[in-house]
Amino acid sequence: MSMLDLFQWIGHSSLGVVLRQSTWAFAAIEVVHLLALAIFGGAVLLVDLRFFRIGLNSEPTSRVVRELSPQLFGSLVVMAITGVLMVISGPMRYYYNEAFRAKMALFVLGVAAQFLIHKIAAKTEFDTTWWRRIAAGISLTIWTGVALAGRAIGYI
Repeated sequence: MSMLDLFQWIGHSSLGVVLRQSTWAFAAIEVVHLLALAIFGGAVLLVDLRFFRIGLNSEPTSRVVRELSPQLFGSLVVMAITGVLMVISGPMRYYYNEAFRAKMALFVLGVAAQFLIHKIAAKTEFDTTWWRRIAAGISLTIWTGVALAGRAIGYI
């Protein structure tokens, strides 16, 4: 089964039809998606700013990462579920959208990078400033790309 076949099947599924025909379903799902995004983005920003030594300097990096991990993981799960529901509501629109494809590629890269960086940071204290700054810079760059690509979906 190709990706096109999968997206077509999703569009014809009963859930896809219900979401597409509903007046408020997409809006409600998007609100929850954006709230989860705000929580996720805030947690990522706090960790990355800590890596840059901007804010939360009295706390060890490993503690900041450990304390924010539940928010990162929980909001990521909610974003993934609501994101899938948004795609189900109009899969062919997303299938042909280059911004959506870019967002998904960057999203996968961002999740992998974020959790790898966090796993390392939670176990050890980064003593080298350059490593912290590179990790934070990579993270912020990827997540900014995800946000810009996500915003572009509606315009392409």
